[in-house]
Amino acid sequence: MPANTVLVTGATGRIGRIVAADLLERGYRVRATTSRPRAIDEGKGVDWRKVDFLGNPNYDDLVAGCDAIIHLAAELGKKDRMKQVNVQATRALAAAAERANVAVFCYASSVSVYGSGRSVNVDEESEVLTPDRDVRSEYWALDYVREYGRTKLAGELALRDVAKKVRYVILRPAVVVDISQMISVRDWNPVKRMLAAHRHAHHIYVGDVSDALIWFVCRGIAGQSQPGSVSVYNLAEDDYPAPRHVDFMRKAFAVTGDQRFRTVAFPWIADWLHDFLRFRTLPLRSPLWRMRFSNERLKAAGYRFRFGMAKAEELALGQLRLEAHHRPQQGLGEEPA
Repeated sequence: MPANTVLVTGATGRIGRIVAADLLERGYRVRATTSRPRAIDEGKGVDWRKVDFLGNPNYDDLVAGCDAIIHLAAELGKKDRMKQVNVQATRALAAAAERANVAVFCYASSVSVYGSGRSVNVDEESEVLTPDRDVRSEYWALDYVREYGRTKLAGELALRDVAKKVRYVILRPAVVVDISQMISVRDWNPVKRMLAAHRHAHHIYVGDVSDALIWFVCRGIAGQSQPGSVSVYNLAEDDYPAPRHVDFMRKAFAVTGDQRFRTVAFPWIADWLHDFLRFRTLPLRSPLWRMRFSNERLKAAGYRFRFGMAKAEELALGQLRLEAHHRPQQGLGEEPA
């Protein structure tokens, strides 16, 4: 029996590269979209399709023969492109999936859909942003970040509008990181280290994001949910016992002696006041770093993280030990320029 074919959009992104490789390793066929022609030449074992979601691609041709879709493609930074890519293209792709009788459609949304919560503790039933207009007081963030959160939420609503036969899974990841991004806190300037070191990082390892997406694909292909259903899950590990940036920085300093990992965390109230003065919005809400995203619904569905942040930290600290061994003088006792 031939292997199932999974369409991965945004396959050259930070998450997409891992997802495509993990699918191939597990025996799936992978069809992948990219806007970068070079990736088509470099990809091995992948059916690459060059797609511009700002245009009007042939979605029916793109999804033909696919058993599942993992939709990762998104516009993150340019406000004028977000509605087309994050909303309209998502709707069009889902409509094509319905016509093609795709079994399952996994959509990577974001915890940014919650904005700045009135409550510190957030689950999938918590208040979300107003999707059709920008309400500054709902989200203590820069304009493009608020637009991103609103358009990702509008993408979720588009799936609900279209859903008839396909099984839809919406995952709302927290801050997705790979090992290099975890280590990159050493490049923060001294002011940021003091102000932000206390923050709850909300990190979730990219390997776990990939694993969760594929887990839901497998369940959907096997028919373990109702056709036309739309399920929403936070994808977070906020119950990890050492969640702050400073927790990792102290461990990294202990194994490397690198002064760039050494910091003194200011009290959280200083950071909160900094945000309040920066965004000047009422009523008062919780900045992202104060919020806590529940993963109880994910656990109830039966999913358990393949790696977890403890393993991710172990990998990051192991890499730092190797760097310290091969370049023992680099960065020691020095502050970054």
